[in-house]
Amino acid sequence: MTQECGMFYGIGVGPGDPELLTRKAERLLRAVDVVCYPACKPGASSYAFGIVKDLIDRERQTVHGLVFPMEKDFARLVPIWRESAQVIVADLLAGKHVAFVTEGDPMLYSTFLHVYDIIAAEHPFIPVEVVPGVSSISAGAAAGCVPLAQGDEKIAIIPATYHVSEIRTVLEQYDTIVLMKVGSVFDQMFALLEELHLLDQALLFSRIGNRKGFVTRDLAAYRGKRLGYLTTLLVKKETTRAWGGEDESE
Repeated sequence: MTQECGMFYGIGVGPGDPELLTRKAERLLRAVDVVCYPACKPGASSYAFGIVKDLIDRERQTVHGLVFPMEKDFARLVPIWRESAQVIVADLLAGKHVAFVTEGDPMLYSTFLHVYDIIAAEHPFIPVEVVPGVSSISAGAAAGCVPLAQGDEKIAIIPATYHVSEIRTVLEQYDTIVLMKVGSVFDQMFALLEELHLLDQALLFSRIGNRKGFVTRDLAAYRGKRLGYLTTLLVKKETTRAWGGEDESE
């Protein structure tokens, strides 16, 4: 039965710069029959699709914008995710090859995982291939010339919407801390970093490589401002290297 199904590809398209797309991702996106992308509401645009839209042949390929609301009510979200999965499955069972594009990497806090979990559980015979992408974390670290980890340094990656008390503990215990989705709680995070004397060791970035993207150490300039969902805060503490010198990245 597997041979009768199309292949389902989860494709990471990177943080925003089309040149950071992998060669494999580009090849598959040009070859598949159907390209799906996540949208926050029906008819809405997609950041992920915008990165790859120039690769798509609208005359040959079908494009589906699938709804993934940006909220936390799982009782409402799961049925909507299941509807999106059903659209994908219908094409796959018709023998079409389907790509689902997601910004960053598909296996790290991505929308792809919502439909992947449903399809893998309910249709285990459907073949799936995941194509990794450049994550916003690695892209931001590169843009700011901040090493994520060296030697035996510890790194933590958590959503900034996690409990503030828990984030305080993480900031105290790890050498490198990545706070994802920081936009809605940035002022709280700013105050916490200020209290812990970590402001000068923090980097704020969003949509690396996109014309609307930015990377900065001037966190104070963004207090009280509306920041996008894809904004990330990277805190890299000063450490002592094996040769006795301090971390020169700071």
